[in-house]
Amino acid sequence: MKLALSFALLSGASAFMAPNAGVRQSTAVFSGPVLGSGGMADTRDPEAFNDEDPRKSISAAPSFEEYLKSRAAEGSTAGEFMRNTWAGNGCFQLDMDPSHDDLLSYSAPAAAPAAAPAAAAPAAAAGGSGGDVLSTLKDLQGPGQVWGDLGIAEGKEEMDLKGYDNFGKFYDALQSTGVAAELSGAGPFTIFAPTDPALESYELLRGPIDADVVKMHIVPGKFNTEAVKTADLQSLNGPLTYRYAVRKNFVNDAIIGESTFGPFSDYPVDVECSNGIIHAVGLCFAFY
Repeated sequence: MKLALSFALLSGASAFMAPNAGVRQSTAVFSGPVLGSGGMADTRDPEAFNDEDPRKSISAAPSFEEYLKSRAAEGSTAGEFMRNTWAGNGCFQLDMDPSHDDLLSYSAPAAAPAAAPAAAAPAAAAGGSGGDVLSTLKDLQGPGQVWGDLGIAEGKEEMDLKGYDNFGKFYDALQSTGVAAELSGAGPFTIFAPTDPALESYELLRGPIDADVVKMHIVPGKFNTEAVKTADLQSLNGPLTYRYAVRKNFVNDAIIGESTFGPFSDYPVDVECSNGIIHAVGLCFAFY
């Protein structure tokens, strides 16, 4: 019994012992903590790296002392530094202590004139053109998409406009399948118009777009986004399924009123036409 108790005490004590000094720590990520001039330890010490694209290069960061020396070599004074770091709201953004003379001689810069408001991004024609659903669909501007992470390779910023997802493929499919003739009457019709990328994905993964696929996006009657929630949506090719999930409205798994990432126009909905209404969707109804 005494032997078992002694073994248990030794095992518990070993958990509080210092690690073996002979164990070699990995230096694959950084060369170890380096104490800076303020006494704090760096946790990351990347090596300098030059890439053909300067934006992907990593330059060796100067120490705080080197930074101060570079400013002194440029003839920068504390007063000049204050003028360069005036926040515009009556406050200083100071990283160093100005001299007493600098404070006495300093005068706040004149307020800069207010910048003109940025030009608004072109919006989709949510109000419609006043024409019928076919003519409106032909020229309707879809959601604006940004480059995102793909822009880096093209020399673009992530939030730069890449283009608009319009409805040319759906319009062409209406014509080639002959379904357009069914929309020439007084209607009214509700058109759930898939964007070009939505139909491209369907063609790639499911096959050609035929008349049955096109007819799934046409519902006799006029239903705005509010009415869609309770309407009996019977398309020209059978019933459609509405559901509400994650605070969004879905029809056949396509979001109605989808938002885009970025400052540009969202998927247009409630586009009024002389013989109906159009809602843009980012998924072909026949996909699932």
